[in-house]
Amino acid sequence: MMKLSVRLTNLGVVVSSSEGNQKRLEPSPDADQDHPRKHYIYAHLDDSGEIFYIGKGSGRRAWSTKRQSIWHRYVDKHLGGKYSVRILQDNLSLEETEQLESDWIDQHSDTLVNWVSPGRVLDFDASQRYHRLRNSNRSLIQQAKAVEKDDLEQAAAMYMQAIDAIAGYVSISTEKGLVARLLEEDIAEFGPWGEVEALDRLSMCLIRLGRPEEAAGRAQSYFARYKGDLRFAAAKRIFGRIEKALARKRKEIPSAERAEQRLAPDRPKVAGR
Repeated sequence: MMKLSVRLTNLGVVVSSSEGNQKRLEPSPDADQDHPRKHYIYAHLDDSGEIFYIGKGSGRRAWSTKRQSIWHRYVDKHLGGKYSVRILQDNLSLEETEQLESDWIDQHSDTLVNWVSPGRVLDFDASQRYHRLRNSNRSLIQQAKAVEKDDLEQAAAMYMQAIDAIAGYVSISTEKGLVARLLEEDIAEFGPWGEVEALDRLSMCLIRLGRPEEAAGRAQSYFARYKGDLRFAAAKRIFGRIEKALARKRKEIPSAERAEQRLAPDRPKVAGR
């Protein structure tokens, strides 16, 4: 039986086929568990010895915690932060790790939280619909960036349109299985993600148009709906930009009022006052 596998390489996602009933992979008995040689394949295991993540790397990559959010959710919320590292094979070339990582992932795909894994069960119809709508919206955002140079009002309107369009695809579920459950947990805790780039650009346009109060209102409304984006650096940047613009405007208003008073003609005095 022919078996399809998916792997992420330096050249992108590669789909390959192989004959089924291949010999089961086993950890190399001479793999250095403390200081793996050259490139290597590693696994993360829970307390029961079940592999939940497989990767490739060199140096101290196997022990790094710079991982995707679903890895952290699984480790923190499901394993209580406890897991172990096992070097499966080391002393490999980079080319060897590409195929071996894919083979190991194929073998353990049902229990993995790897983002690229045959064990991920996708709803392909939903996935196609999601990416079609999102790609169209992201294209609109890029078009708006080009319009900014000549027409800030039009660009702002396009960014507002893009933000409104997020609701059309953000709730589409494209995953099933373990990864889907972890993503659902993440959204339940932190909120959904939107397209924070659209808000980032919109806030700049509105401030340049002299409308920082509107920028503040738009930001408040956006983050109330897409709380997940509050974790990104862009959120801090947006709030900082708006606060500075509002502060500048507060300083400008009293100055303008004082100038108006200096330029106004003397008012006639009313008798008895």
